[in-house]
Amino acid sequence: MKKRIGFLLLLLLLVLMGLLFLPRSLRDGEDAAESEGGILSEREIGEIEEIAIQNRYDGFSVRQEEGGFVLADLPAEQVNAEYLFMLLDESARVEYLALVSEEGKNLAPYGLDAPDAEVTVRYTDGSALSLIFGAEEPVSRGRYFMASGAGAIYLMDRSRVMRFIQPLKRFINFEIVPARGFPSPLAAIQSLRLSGEAFPRPVVISAVDAGNEEDMRIASSFGAAGHLVRSPVLHEIDQKECIEVFSSLTGLLNIEALDYNVSDEGLAAYGFDRPYVIAEFEYKQNAETAPVRIVLKAARYRGGYILVRDDQRVVHRVENKAFISTSYEKLVMRWFLTPFITDIESIRIERWRDAGPETHTIKLSGENNRSLAASLDGRPVDIDLFRKFYRLLISASNDGALLEQPAQEGEPLLALAFSYRDPQKKDDTMIFSRGSLRRLNVTVNGVTEFAALERYYTVTASALEALAEGRDFSTDW
Repeated sequence: MKKRIGFLLLLLLLVLMGLLFLPRSLRDGEDAAESEGGILSEREIGEIEEIAIQNRYDGFSVRQEEGGFVLADLPAEQVNAEYLFMLLDESARVEYLALVSEEGKNLAPYGLDAPDAEVTVRYTDGSALSLIFGAEEPVSRGRYFMASGAGAIYLMDRSRVMRFIQPLKRFINFEIVPARGFPSPLAAIQSLRLSGEAFPRPVVISAVDAGNEEDMRIASSFGAAGHLVRSPVLHEIDQKECIEVFSSLTGLLNIEALDYNVSDEGLAAYGFDRPYVIAEFEYKQNAETAPVRIVLKAARYRGGYILVRDDQRVVHRVENKAFISTSYEKLVMRWFLTPFITDIESIRIERWRDAGPETHTIKLSGENNRSLAASLDGRPVDIDLFRKFYRLLISASNDGALLEQPAQEGEPLLALAFSYRDPQKKDDTMIFSRGSLRRLNVTVNGVTEFAALERYYTVTASALEALAEGRDFSTDW
């Protein structure tokens, strides 16, 4: 009871404050009236046959067809179902906050002489209700309105009037890609191709197929890899970056729908004939749904970004998402090769000195990690020292900058070749050559894309000598 009294007092206060903003003639005149809110019309949503809306933005209608409702010429998948339901509810149940004037003789102060919106609701029984909406009441921010046959002026709550006065594009679903049901985005997206102006060489990422022996054989260059960069060059993914990129593609929302039903010429004018980024991916929303192919195109627009999905022809304004701001060098793992030690049969090391190259061979034996043994040039080495040395070898990593292509080839200093126990697995190779100041250009399996710090070579060379002598060594480079 106390809550109801409090609500009525607050409502009365709002009405009184609203009246203070009316012309004095209305505040003092006989036409001024106060009334607690009520209902002008109450129907079931299923009784609505059509809602015709003409406002300062658009003219459109909602029609009942085959037990459902069609909003203008928007495809069902583009419609914000929540907003549509709210419009139907507000058209079936017409409520008002207050009766402002019992006889609407002077319409201008309420903006009803030049309405912001005119609405006609037609029902399945042949009857109809027309509403006109005028100015905003400055305190409650509700809207003055009139209903056909009533002859009075009412105030409608702002929350129930917005659908009548907003542009049609506000009814477009702000969800571009639905949210995923998997905890990790790497489970939802099995493959991704990024291209466009931001990617001169298209980047292709796909999951490792655990049921495919050849795919597992390829992935073994990187230990336990779930996804790989397949193109332009094979790499393990940088998992942190890829999770951010994949996450940005799931549950993708717009800031606003900028335009809709856009022609080919219109899309080109927005810049979609030369997209900044094209993201093509296979998306499995949850365990129960089948994967769907989604194509997103992003273009620059007035200091920000706009986007279209598939062939929907709706232009969305979006934030700068990770899939737009990422790059090839961010997506690839910094470490060049990281095979499991137990997958390796031998390692060939070539080191160039003044007298020419010298070659060393490390051979591994043992059935498993616990029984692992190693020899260097035919002489057994301490297994703990070797494990430490192996961690140093696979710590080779790039410095984050992509070399200009084609990369210049300098004098080689060090070459590593990993041979695998699997006879069908090809050797992996790394060649370190002199590059720019204190850098080594690194050629992995014949491709030179990145550089590493020169200190990697000096530390590895010293560690190799220490390993041969059974001494400890530093791995800090």
